[in-house]
Amino acid sequence: MRLSKQPWKKATLTRLIFSLICIMLPVYILSTIMNNWSIRTLRSEISKSMTSQVSQYITDLEKEIQRIQTLQYDCLNDDNLNRLAGIPQSLDDIEKIQNILRLQQRLNAIRNSSSYIQDVYAFIPSIDKNVSAITVNAFDRQEYLDLMNSPLSFESRVRVVKNKLFLSVAYPTSLSGKREPLFLIAVELSLDKLEETLQSMKNSTNEGLLLTSPQFTLSTGGNAAFDAQLVELLGKPQGKASAQTVDINRTSYLAVTTSSDFFGAVLSKYVPADAVFQPLAQFRRWFLILAVIALVVIIAYSLYVYKYIHKPLIKLAKAFRKIEYGDFSVIIGHKQNDEFQYIYTRFNGMVEKLNSLIDQVYKQQILTQKAELKQLQSQINPHFLYNSFFMLNTMTRVGDYEQLEQFTNQLGEYYQFITRSSSDEVPLSKEVNHARVYTDIQAMRFSNRMKVRFGELPAQTEHIMVPRLILQPVIENAFEHGLEKKRSNGLLCVSFEKQEDMLLMIVEDNGGQLDDLQVAVLNRELDSNDGTVETTALLNIHQRIRMKFGPRSGMHLELGEGQGLRAIITIYPKDGGTAYVPHADRG
Repeated sequence: MRLSKQPWKKATLTRLIFSLICIMLPVYILSTIMNNWSIRTLRSEISKSMTSQVSQYITDLEKEIQRIQTLQYDCLNDDNLNRLAGIPQSLDDIEKIQNILRLQQRLNAIRNSSSYIQDVYAFIPSIDKNVSAITVNAFDRQEYLDLMNSPLSFESRVRVVKNKLFLSVAYPTSLSGKREPLFLIAVELSLDKLEETLQSMKNSTNEGLLLTSPQFTLSTGGNAAFDAQLVELLGKPQGKASAQTVDINRTSYLAVTTSSDFFGAVLSKYVPADAVFQPLAQFRRWFLILAVIALVVIIAYSLYVYKYIHKPLIKLAKAFRKIEYGDFSVIIGHKQNDEFQYIYTRFNGMVEKLNSLIDQVYKQQILTQKAELKQLQSQINPHFLYNSFFMLNTMTRVGDYEQLEQFTNQLGEYYQFITRSSSDEVPLSKEVNHARVYTDIQAMRFSNRMKVRFGELPAQTEHIMVPRLILQPVIENAFEHGLEKKRSNGLLCVSFEKQEDMLLMIVEDNGGQLDDLQVAVLNRELDSNDGTVETTALLNIHQRIRMKFGPRSGMHLELGEGQGLRAIITIYPKDGGTAYVPHADRG
């Protein structure tokens, strides 16, 4: 019967194109989100940078003016100034000239101390003179009164007189206001220097700065109408500094403002939003073009892939790969009535027959391994029982009832571990605890002849499932074949080391009865699996660990300090280990 190709051809092509679009759509959405996030982040960072710059400028300027004020206040105590203002009648003309010259030197020193100072004046009514750092003029009472009476806000230290900025201080200041001061010192600030500083703060020609107060305005733009509109839109800063976007003449500006109570002024910096975000807008246009190109490529690629029937072949190849790695549960489904349906049906039949054959062999192998494990574990259990009865007998005969009670509790805990469960595997933490109980019992038995050091198991390895009785028999072997014959100074060390993907359990004694040749022979017998090593201790443990965790795991023997034996149990959990999950944590 001839198969109809057209229906499944269209369906496969549509699904392929749709799937590729679905793959690319999250990328496009994520890129759009990232683009918008970049704009917001850039806007925020630029605002923070501009805010930091204007805030730093205002702070530095306030500190500089405060320093100038300090010099101005220091000048109030100048001897020459006080003589000229307080006791001019006691001075002859020459002395007056000398005092004026020395006062000028003092005023000139203040003037030269900062580039923000235009000039420094001392208004002295008693000698009818205005003494500056540069000149000596006749006393200007009108200017003197203007400096005395010009508006001054509660916080501001700067007076504005005839479009000039002054720092003025009179001495003495009468609280009643009826007594005229002896003199007045005024520091004229340089508007040119302030404008020059504002110009230096511009990072590009598009930026502008504006320093405004009710009495004066300094601007880098030179457009009074624009400056007035900008000040009106910005309003008073919310807090010390703020950032906002304003629209002037159909142009959007990113502006930051910071206020200074010291000057009674507001410093603003603005930049056209287009100048900042133009590169990102260009990026967005290119991104849209890329999206269109990607859609065309997806369609072309889908047609090409479909031409060679890529998807069905990949599906079949993946199924063969699973079979190669031992996964015989794979079943290939195919709803369309075409050639691949026949191939997949034959493949599923083949896998089903393989499963049937492998299942028989696999079950037989598992049963054999479990029988071997049971046999190996049963060889371990009787050893400790013999010694326990001998110890009970000895304690009873000598009347050591205190240790007898402790010993029986530990012995009960020991045999509870052995007999309470038929499971072949236990969590490593329980296996180590069982070995610790056994070690405590033996330490009690040989307390006058040896010491025991038992380390802590790393927390991240506690839940590894291991074969039962793999650590305690190694410790038992150390006692029986290494330490039992020592009359004094015996030492048993049990430690644990976690190294990358493997765990080391180390049992070492100082029995002093072995040499390098004997240890080498023992290691060869462990590797050959047919030596004469005690099957209740070392060989069976080595076999069980390798059965559980693979050929990289197992036991290795070394010559320890004092000619004793160091037994190292190496476990690679990822090669075959499974984690024990406590009942409370199971899903």
